[in-house]
Formats: sequence, C-alpha cells, structure tokens
Amino acid sequence: MVAVAASAVAARAGATVEIAGVDSVLADNVRAYLTLDEEPCDVPQWRVEQQYRAAPEQIREALQAYGYYEPVIETAMMRDDTCWHVTLTIAAGEPVLLRRVELALTGEAARDTAFTGARDEAGLASDAVLDHGAYERLKVRWFDLARERGYADARFTANRIDVYPTEHAADVELAFDSGPRYAFGRVDFKQTVLTERLAGSYVTFREGEPYDARRLTEVYGELSASGFFRTVDVRALAPDAATRTIPVEIALTGAARIQQSYGIGFSTDTGPRFRFGRNNQRYNERGHQFGINAQLSPVISEITANYRLPLRGSRTEWLNFDTGFEREHTETAESERIELGARRVLEREQDWTRTEMLSLRVEDFTVADQEGRARLLLPGVDWTRIRADNEIRPQRGSRLSLELRAATDAVLSDTSFLQAIARGKWIWSLPRGRRFLVRGDVGVTAKKDFDELPASVRFFAGGDNSVRGYEFEALGPVDAAGQVVGGSALATGSFEFEQPLTARWSMALFVDSGNAFEGSRLDARTGAGFGARWQSPLGPIRLDLAHPFDDDTTDWRVHVSLGPDL
Repeated sequence: MVAVAASAVAARAGATVEIAGVDSVLADNVRAYLTLDEEPCDVPQWRVEQQYRAAPEQIREALQAYGYYEPVIETAMMRDDTCWHVTLTIAAGEPVLLRRVELALTGEAARDTAFTGARDEAGLASDAVLDHGAYERLKVRWFDLARERGYADARFTANRIDVYPTEHAADVELAFDSGPRYAFGRVDFKQTVLTERLAGSYVTFREGEPYDARRLTEVYGELSASGFFRTVDVRALAPDAATRTIPVEIALTGAARIQQSYGIGFSTDTGPRFRFGRNNQRYNERGHQFGINAQLSPVISEITANYRLPLRGSRTEWLNFDTGFEREHTETAESERIELGARRVLEREQDWTRTEMLSLRVEDFTVADQEGRARLLLPGVDWTRIRADNEIRPQRGSRLSLELRAATDAVLSDTSFLQAIARGKWIWSLPRGRRFLVRGDVGVTAKKDFDELPASVRFFAGGDNSVRGYEFEALGPVDAAGQVVGGSALATGSFEFEQPLTARWSMALFVDSGNAFEGSRLDARTGAGFGARWQSPLGPIRLDLAHPFDDDTTDWRVHVSLGPDL
C-alpha cells in the first residue's frame, strides 16, 4: 500500500501527535481512537506516559476496522520546555481481503429493491478489503428499512465475520429474514376540528396498501400546511400480527379561528407596501374559510374578500368566491377596476394545479391619450406547477404556468379577445452552491379592437421581474406621440448566475431582454447588471443595479425585490 504521511495536528496549548505512514482515511480513524490526542500540556507526566503506552493497542483497533491486522508501529515521545510531542509511524501492512461473502435475504424483502439495492451498494464483495464499518452500516440499513417499510417480524438469522489474519482473509455471513410485509391498517382520528370525511382526505394512503413510514411524514406535512390545526400528531401503533397490518392514529387540535396579519414591504416596482389581512381559517367544521385582505402602495392598491370551501369533502378541490377593488397607477397607464368572480382549484398529480375561473370585471382605464370603461366577462383556465428541493433557496426547481382567458361582446362584454400567457422559471445548481436562474414569459392576444382592451389585459414589459434596467411596465409599443400604449403580445427572457459569498450572502450577474409588441414586430430592449442576494429571516432580498442598453435617459437603475425564487 502506498502511504502518505498525515500532517501533524496540534492538541491543546502546543501538544502535538503526528501520525505518519498511512493515508488520511486511516490516520483520521487512528486519531479518533487515540486518547493521547486529548491530553493537554499541563497534564501530569504519568498520565501522558499512561496514554502513550496505550496508543499501540488503540492504533491496532483503529486499523482493524479497515482490515489491517498486522501493522508495524513505531512510537516516539519527547518533551520540551512547554509541552510534550509524540510521533507515531505506522506501516499498515497487507490488508485482510474478503474471501467468502454471504449476504442472504429471505422473506418478502428478497423482492424489495430497497433491500437488494442496499446490499448491492454495501461494498461487501469477494476480494474487497475488509471494512467492518461497511458491514455494520448494511446491518443498520436493513434494520431501518424493515422498520420503515413494515416488516414487523424481521430478524437476523446469521451475523458473523470470521477473520484469519495469518491468511489475510475473512469470511462474512449475514442473513436477514424479513418475514411478510405488513400493510396499513385502520386510521383512527382524534379530533373535532373538521368533518371525518374532510380530515380523512388528508390521508394519502389507503388501508391495505403496503406500509411505508414515509407516507406518514407526507400526511403530517399535508395536515400541518392546511392551516386548520395547531398541533398534529401522526403515529404508527403496534403491529397487528393477526391481520398483518399496522394501525395509524392521528391526533389533531384546532388552530386559532381568526388570524390577523400585518406587513410592510418594498420593491422598486411598487414602492413601499403596507398589507393587512384578517382571515377566519375555521369558519365551520366543513372547512369553509373567509378572509379580507388589503394592500396599499403608490403603484398598486387593492382590497379583496374571499370565501373558500372544499368540494366533495376533499383537500385537493376547492371553490373560491372573490370580490375586490384594485387601483393601479404606473408611468404608462392608470386603471381602477371592480371584480366579482369564482374559481375552482383542483390539485392534480405530478404537482400540477388547475384553476378554472369566471369573473365579471368593470375597469376604468387611461393609457396614453386613450380613456375608456370596459366591462368584461372573463372565463379562463390556468395550469401551474412548482417543483423545488427547498422552498426558500432551491438548488434545483422550476415554476411553469399556462393561462388561457377570453371575452366576447356577445355575452356581457364590451369587446372580444382570446389571450394565452405562458411563464416559466428554472433553477439549476453547480458545485459550491452556485446557481443558474433562467426565466421566460410569452403572451399573445387575438383581439377584435386593441383600443378597446383595458390596461389590465394589455402587455407591458420592464421592472424587477421583467426587464431590469427599465421602470415597471414602461416598455411596449408607442403611439404617434411616443407614449407607451401596451401590446397584444409579450416576449421576455432572463439569464442569471449566482455565486455564494457566505452562508447568507451571494452575488449575481444577469442579463434581461424582451418587450411587449404588436404582430410579429418585436423590438427587444436589453438590460444587464449585477446584484447582491441576502437570505434574510423574512426570505430572499435582492438588490440589483442594472444598465439599460436602449435608454438614453439613464445609465443605471436600482431594483429591490423580496420573495421566494419560485
């Protein structure tokens, strides 16, 4: 074996124990076994000598864990005026190799890929160097899998390692009889918060399905995130050998009915924001909820009321009734609108959420020199999917959405149009926490008369989440006087690279491009720059400095935004 001397590591107050002759893995294990390495300089001499004499046996134990049973060990100790110093020179010798390896699985686990995969990845094979740690890890892994996957009768029927140091060989026998895999049994609820049917809809498994403890974690997460409960306790009860099932008990207590929230925020797009919300999270045991929310800012102010109820006693299907008033004032448009609507929200497989919408909107608007009032009956549908490995700062994830909406002057609307909007954002990670963030937004409108479209259904570009370097919704087609009037189509994109500096701080480089436009004439505007990212207790805060390449009125623009990446 080719050995590399391990560097000396100082103990307390100048004491050193130098380990030479073995690689870093063996050296680290030797140091973990040594008690000498823990002695300070002011310890009595007899104590240091006692630990020094014990060092060779401790080194042998450390090396045997990795299959080295015949090491040659040389020790030397000296003491100067300040402290003691020890040098340990080790020749590990020829390792013990595995000769006969029997890793037997019987019972239903023999056909369970979780068990067979753990066996195949254990590194225990003929002619491999004996590693006691790998053997123990496989034992622990099989035992944990049995407990996790419902093998309540599992046991080891053989468990031995025979080592023949003079032959440099070892035989391993490990036999695990899993017995049958138990299924989920009855689920008993202890709660008076929701109806039995609605509470039961949060259980993501069925009685009789193969037991998997991870499903209990899923149920716990769903119940905790529902907002209905103050405490959630999901536990497996003792296995029932007669039925080969594992019953589950779920105990719940109700959260406070009334929840009030206040908030202050800021972004370059909207300026300072003040938020208030008052929501009844548990209006009744059927899961109905009611809330009023308000936001006040120089650009966008709104007040909305919402009544929400589950359909068919299910957590995955909801009906929302909404009403509200919104006022928006940007550099390019002003609008005031009142809206009354309903939404059916259905959570589907593969993380997709489908929202079917119908709303009646009355909007007064001013865009450039165009003024008008529009009444729109807007049916629509939206599909959204969000996937992330971390909600706060994902290393890998995506957000995709597609919205279709329309109006016709034949039914309660002043104009006719059909609109489609697709949005996407993707995050990929590199080693050391570096990330790439890519964003794209595309929209298109088939319209009868563009001038009759209110500001809320026209496309504009520019701002913190569009093309940085330009003001919020300041980009789009212009009229004869050079004033932005918005477009019937949109295409914007962004590419960003983020480099961590500390655990909470990182820097970013980015380039954004795109615009709102008419027909196929896209006059893209581009901005690029750099910024800082802070993972604050309130969520990610972004500070960007962007240069607009197509704006002669300013060289740089500051953008500040707060919120999750997806």
